[in-house]
Amino acid sequence: MLSVKPYRSFCFIAVLLATEVSGYTNKPVRVNLNINRQSDSMGFNIVYELQNHFYKQIIAGTLKLWDSPQKNIRISPSALQAIEQSSDMRFNKTANVFFHEFWSSGRNKTSFTIVGISFINDGSKGKISYGNLDLKESWNILSSIILECNVNGPSEIKLTDALYSRNYNFNVVQFGKQKFTKKPEKSIRIRDKAFYAEREIEGLFAIPQTKDVYYKLVAHSEDADDSGNMIVSNIQRFLNENKDVFFNIGGDKYYDYKTLKTDVLVTGIEFHEEWKQLSKGIRYEVKEVVIYINNKPLKSIAADIIYGWELLHRFKTMEVLVQEKSYDIILTRIKSTLIPEWDSHKYLKVLNVCKWSQVSRYVQFY
Repeated sequence: MLSVKPYRSFCFIAVLLATEVSGYTNKPVRVNLNINRQSDSMGFNIVYELQNHFYKQIIAGTLKLWDSPQKNIRISPSALQAIEQSSDMRFNKTANVFFHEFWSSGRNKTSFTIVGISFINDGSKGKISYGNLDLKESWNILSSIILECNVNGPSEIKLTDALYSRNYNFNVVQFGKQKFTKKPEKSIRIRDKAFYAEREIEGLFAIPQTKDVYYKLVAHSEDADDSGNMIVSNIQRFLNENKDVFFNIGGDKYYDYKTLKTDVLVTGIEFHEEWKQLSKGIRYEVKEVVIYINNKPLKSIAADIIYGWELLHRFKTMEVLVQEKSYDIILTRIKSTLIPEWDSHKYLKVLNVCKWSQVSRYVQFY
């Protein structure tokens, strides 16, 4: 006679699996982001950026803070400060933020919409809730905010794009009506299945592989064929032959056009560029250039102005030489990260051969 018990066990397991893998539409989800669980390799700490940017805007009255996602009561700037004072905890020292989202997921595809953000801190008197921000009514302001990235991050990214990049560590704390205080491993399975199971994520923002780079051009004056030397010499000749251009780009700060009779000496050139990592090599785009005359900086000038001088260096334009990078350089800064001169070669090596989200890690090995 066929046993019923194994059959029932099999059915139970099948139902359990089907429940976990079945699709869903507009499922309300609450996710948690902790400031201490964000990695430097992400290029930015989204929790830090949210708390600092939001606090300034809320206090200024340009962003509205509500008591809950239902928006029953608006929390005024003075009310927020009163919460801070009574709890002895600052809003911009929040350890945890919570995203209120809606997820839809099918066999091969997941989509998500972030509708609100709540800020909660742990204080000596228990949990402190500072309020909730409605993303829809705040979108125009948030989309104008540019994040401060470290050396691993892109040259520029908007706050709203960062939110939809999923380039941050997060945990699911509520899925529909399910909470996971007793079985946190289940929330991990739900999250991983939705976002890390080789599914297409609709609306996911791809972090651009770009870097905001500053460097000094090195001119080997003893070598007439050195590209850096040719650039410096040709710019120096051009400025001495076109004194009106020299005075217009900042020479008048140091010299009087009526009395300057001698030639000026170009003693340095600094470039600010955006570098973009391609499948083969790097594309360089000059943003601005600062020329030093007798060790004094002139005004920063845009690339199209200096290209407009139409200088040729051994039959090559400045644009061609920039792309070839046939001259030596010393990196001074990537975004806001200052580069010591003795470490420049390490960063250049990493940028040429390594993954750009791991720059700070790989540079330790060179």
